Order: sequence, then C-alpha cells, then structure tokens
Amino acid sequence: MPGSAPPVPVRRLSRPLWLGQPGRMTGVSPMVARAVLALLILLVAIGYATQGAFEPVAERLSPVTMAILDHVRHGQSFYPAALDALRENGRALRPALLAVPLPALFVTLAALPPLVWHAGMMVLGVGLVMGWLRRIVPVLEGRIAIGLAAILLIAGFFPLPNLPMVTTPEGWAGVLIALSLVQRRPEAGLSAVALGLVAMILTPMALPYAVIMLVLAARAGARREAIGWMTALAVALLVLAAHAHALHGMVTAIDPAMDGPVHPIAPGTLIASIAAAQPVGGLPMSMVVPLAVLAALGWAHWRQPVARRAVATMAVYAALALVTGSPAMVLGLSPIFFLGVVFAPDAVRELIAAARDRRRITVTRVVR
Repeated sequence: MPGSAPPVPVRRLSRPLWLGQPGRMTGVSPMVARAVLALLILLVAIGYATQGAFEPVAERLSPVTMAILDHVRHGQSFYPAALDALRENGRALRPALLAVPLPALFVTLAALPPLVWHAGMMVLGVGLVMGWLRRIVPVLEGRIAIGLAAILLIAGFFPLPNLPMVTTPEGWAGVLIALSLVQRRPEAGLSAVALGLVAMILTPMALPYAVIMLVLAARAGARREAIGWMTALAVALLVLAAHAHALHGMVTAIDPAMDGPVHPIAPGTLIASIAAAQPVGGLPMSMVVPLAVLAALGWAHWRQPVARRAVATMAVYAALALVTGSPAMVLGLSPIFFLGVVFAPDAVRELIAAARDRRRITVTRVVR
C-alpha cells in the first residue's frame, strides 16, 4: 500500500544456555535491557559500599534456643525455662510475645534423643533438595546446570541439621517454607498449606509467608487454596493467642524491654548475613555480592508460577530483614536464595544481546 512501511524485523532469540525455555528477560527492548543492566551494576556497587558488621544468625539465635532446650530437657517447664534462658543471655523480655519463642519445637526436641533431631532435619532437607530438583531439572539443559543446582540446594540447607542451628525454630521454618513453595501445585495446594501451618506453629516468623500465599491464591482465583491459607492463619493466630495468655503475668515492668521493632540494616549487611547462614559465607565478599545480585536476577528471569511465588516470598522477607534487622527473617529466604544463580546466565546473555541490538528501522514511502 502507498505510504506503508515494511514490517519491523524481530530480533532473533538466541538458544537458551542453561534454562531450556524463554524467561522474563527474553525479548525485552534494548532500552529495558540497558536499564536492567545498569540497575544490576548499581546494586553491586551498593552491596560493596554498604557492608557493615553483623552478628551471624547462628550466633544470635542459637545461644538462647540451646539454653531453653537444655533447661526443658532437665525437667523445667517451658515458660520458666525460656525466661531463664533469656535472662542468662542478657536478652530483652518485653514485649514477651516477641521475645519468647513458641514452645512446640522445644517440647518436641526435649522428648527425643539428639540423633532424632538431626535425622528429622535431614529428612526435610532431602525432601527440599529432591522437590526442587524435580521442578527444575526438566527445564535445565546440561549436566553442569543440574549439578550446580544440586550443589546450591545442598549448600543452602547444609548448616541446618547441625548444632546449634537444629535447635532454632526459624531454621526448621525456613526449610518448611521452601518445601511448601515447591510442593504447591494447583492440584496439591493443601499439602503446601499444611507445611506452612507447621512452620507457623513453630515460629511467628512464618506468618508473612502464609499471608503472601493467601494473597497470591486469592488473586489466582484458587478458592480452595485461599480458604486453606485462611484456616491455617486462624489456627496459627489461636496458637499465638494461647502463647500470649501463658506469658501473661510472667514478665514484669522491671524486665528489660526491646528498643523497638525497627532496626534498619544496610543491603550489604543483609547480603553478608544471608551468605553467612550457609557455606557461601566462606567466599570473599567480592564474590558474594555479585552472586547475590545474580541470584535475584535469576529468580526474576525464570518464568514459572513457583518462581513467582518464591520471588514474592523472598522479596517480603528481605524487606522485613532490612527494616527490622531480624536474623529470623534471613532464614525465611536463605535456604533457596542462591539457587537463582542457576537461572542467571541466560538472563545476563539475553540482556546483553538486547542491549547491543542497534538495528535501525528505515521507513520507505512507495509511490505508485
């Protein structure tokens, strides 16, 4: 037709490198690709510039949990044991609902020999590794990618079966959250709900995860799953209310109080804290910071419902950790966070290819 332009050529998409399917960075415009690459460089720079001193998760949580467990195993009731352990370690007792952990894990572990503690966590860990591999192996190409995925999954879980982390409710909850995420399917939503409920009974740290899943289920129109998460949240809140009732009158005004719920930490400190909760922490920070940024990019690139839910969960826990400085929130995202590195090479290659695309479109007017 007169005045019409020839069709705009579409950039030929490159064959996936490791991830055998297109991702969210596939086919983006050059402008978007350059913006994302600039953002990645900025995030790495921020990570390097904001590193600070921090107390590793294990050193912050485990002295209290191990002391509580020791008292309960020697015949003391849970609540007096918890308050004594907090006082022995110089920790704040008010507000008691936040300072004193829920009793379920400690009462259970106290009734079992230590060998069973480690075996139970190992069983959960094997389920976590196998569950995630079952999800991602079909979409990965090449033994290197599959091997790296297995290594990162094992590394994310590795510290948890050992003392002192096996005594921390947040460590168990982190594994249960990761299991719940991978277990969730349209036809198997209630099993994910059950795992989430167990995590919430162990620690209130799991409550944000249940809220995220409820919102996503409601948005997806998964009515049965949404009802399941609402029921699980109601049960968890009842447990928390019973916990508050049991603590009533046991903590007085002369007991030390927390300064407040807001204790912001820097992004670089958060990255170091996440890495320190697993063997990645043994690497120099010059490597850990880029790996963390690549892991976030990889998760954002993988176009799957499970990845979208994992990204939402880790983003919320990262934001809560940045605002509160709570080591418990770090364990909510650390077991599978660095798994995103497996998906990053494809994302980086797609972004670089799109950013370098300098095709010029010529509009030719044909007069007949």
